[in-house]
Amino acid sequence: MTEIIIGTTPTITYTFKTVSPSDFRACILTIKCNGQILIEKNLSDAEIGTDSVSWTLSQAETLSLGTRVAKMMCNWVTADGTRGASEITTIRGDTNHIPEVI
Repeated sequence: MTEIIIGTTPTITYTFKTVSPSDFRACILTIKCNGQILIEKNLSDAEIGTDSVSWTLSQAETLSLGTRVAKMMCNWVTADGTRGASEITTIRGDTNHIPEVI
């Protein structure tokens, strides 16, 4: 399980071996808990590398996670219409001594 300290600004990175992020028409990161999407980041929010896509979460976004267990995944579509998805990663919001935006 991956832990994210709430109120921080972590960077989430997905690395690709068989597709090139430069070919992505869409790429969406979602963090979901109990059937509800808590955080959704699109390709326009991402930093695109030669073999990776990264999103930096805001303090407010990680605070919205709380200390719950959630599921995170990445979905993408290439220019030719090929769609892929990452495995689901289980994450948990971890407490912070200062649980607020500073």
